[in-house]
Amino acid sequence: MKWIGKISKSDLLMASAAFAWGFSYIFMKLGLASIAPLQLGFMRFAIAFPVLLLIFRKKVIPNRTELRYSLLLGLFIFALTAFYNFGLKTTEASTAGFLAGTTVAMVPLIQGFLSRKMPEKKTLLCVLFAFGGIAVMSLTRSFSIAGGAWLCLGGAVSYAVQIVMTSRALDQCRALTIAVWQLGFAALYCGISSFLFETVSYALPLLGWGAVLGLALLSSAYGYVAQTMAQKEVTPERIGFLYALEPVFCAILAFLFFHEIMSLREIIGAVLIVISIVLG
Repeated sequence: MKWIGKISKSDLLMASAAFAWGFSYIFMKLGLASIAPLQLGFMRFAIAFPVLLLIFRKKVIPNRTELRYSLLLGLFIFALTAFYNFGLKTTEASTAGFLAGTTVAMVPLIQGFLSRKMPEKKTLLCVLFAFGGIAVMSLTRSFSIAGGAWLCLGGAVSYAVQIVMTSRALDQCRALTIAVWQLGFAALYCGISSFLFETVSYALPLLGWGAVLGLALLSSAYGYVAQTMAQKEVTPERIGFLYALEPVFCAILAFLFFHEIMSLREIIGAVLIVISIVLG
């Protein structure tokens, strides 16, 4: 029983972020039908950032160190957003979901490399359960690593680095401040890239605007703030395991919104993911 971990308030906060991100695949698929990938990223962050500034006002006035870290973290958020948005245009959802979930395995590897320490056996066991659960839930016979799939893999690497760097930033920065300002810099990077490389149009259908608002308010404003606040008390490795709940929530949301019934394979995968979190 000594291997069984306790579920803390920070765990629940990160789990709620994973739930918010569970909606993101739905919103991104809807948004990409009428919005260019980089423009979609710009719009979601350009809405999320001022909304958070308005809510928290004087609580998030940054110092130089916080601005530097926010600039860096925003770059990784921009990278993962661009990778996923372009990848989802040419990749099946099952393949994209699995590759996004490889963040679970990458976080302890990156953390171990930077600290020059091998991950603990317990951590490796949890990675095995989480990674196996994602594979069981996501993989189909049509799985392939080509084209957009490589972009999704790039997104997973970018998010893993963002998780590790957030933990390092929290040693010197206030969590809420960098949580808000990283989104401002992500909006800046997306906006510049969209202006340079895309034909931008804001004449969007109602469904497109709904997708943008969902991504901005739920997946971005809430999701990234919740993740950063949770990381004050939770290790990067555990954040990675809790992120593995995203495909579980995706399956639940698919049932609620589209009446898709979870298969036995998906249920087994979800159980393996939950086991990895309990063990951690």
